[in-house]
Amino acid sequence: MKILNSFIAFAGILMMLTSCETEVPASDVTPPKFSFSIKGDGLNRTFDQDTDFTSFDLNLRNGARFDFVLIASDAGGLAEMSWELAASENYVFDDPIELPWTSMQISQLTRRIEWRGDRNNPVTGTTLSGSFTVNGPNIAGIFRFLAKDFGGSSGTPNQFSADLDLYVGDHDSEVIE
Repeated sequence: MKILNSFIAFAGILMMLTSCETEVPASDVTPPKFSFSIKGDGLNRTFDQDTDFTSFDLNLRNGARFDFVLIASDAGGLAEMSWELAASENYVFDDPIELPWTSMQISQLTRRIEWRGDRNNPVTGTTLSGSFTVNGPNIAGIFRFLAKDFGGSSGTPNQFSADLDLYVGDHDSEVIE
């Protein structure tokens, strides 16, 4: 329980740090910062924009519950953050996704959880935290992340994107390098 309380407190602090009002600069060539933390079933890892996502796979144990924190930020204003994952029955969230985040099925096999910024009222970032239980043995898939900024007043948006390969089955929850 102490670990969970620390995790929730950490998520709350990060949310305050990533949701400050800002101004979209005239020029912005720096992509957003990104972080995805996952904890549970003996696993405790954080992946960020500097992670080489092609060098490992994430194994999750079928039936295990995981806490997560997803963060995206950009000093010049964050325009979008999305997380694509397998259909709803494979990752069952403890609580519904709440505004300003939305969750939608984008195909029979995939759903997207996303947050959209407002150029007229820009903020430096956003945070999503919660818990989910993995449901379904022997599933290969990905967590696909995308973070975009506004690209400055007249620029092209900068972005960070990554695919986190994962496997769900009757095995240890771990990162396989």
